[in-house]
Amino acid sequence: MNRPRAATLLGIVLVAGALVVLVAISLTSAIVYYVTPTELAARSTGEPVRLYGIVAPGSVRWNGADSLLSFRVTDGTTTVAVSSRSLPTALFRDGVGVVLAGRSTEPGRFMADEILVKHSEVYQPLKPGETIPPGLLERLGAGGTTP
Repeated sequence: MNRPRAATLLGIVLVAGALVVLVAISLTSAIVYYVTPTELAARSTGEPVRLYGIVAPGSVRWNGADSLLSFRVTDGTTTVAVSSRSLPTALFRDGVGVVLAGRSTEPGRFMADEILVKHSEVYQPLKPGETIPPGLLERLGAGGTTP
């Protein structure tokens, strides 16, 4: 009577252990870290990576003929030139934080396949006496963007 219980307990422990290992492997492969431009400079070119930085003011250029967006990203120490055929969201602008999925093509240059705009999670309601900017609700209702 003791042997079947021990075998059942051993089987349950093995199955539970296998599930823990599978979950751990899944979670580690799902975690994606990003690097800064300074850290990117120390890596080899060609490997896929996510790059985080701030869009350098005055650096955004759109080439309509080639459908190529180019801009610079900085971490305050190092600046990387970025090119992308991916269109960013309306939140993309100078000075905004971005996470770029892609690869370094050569030192100081990055080709982004995906552009994710970082934004604050902080919601600040209007202060007493403040009003909504004129035309904002109409632009939002029409699917437009705000300045």
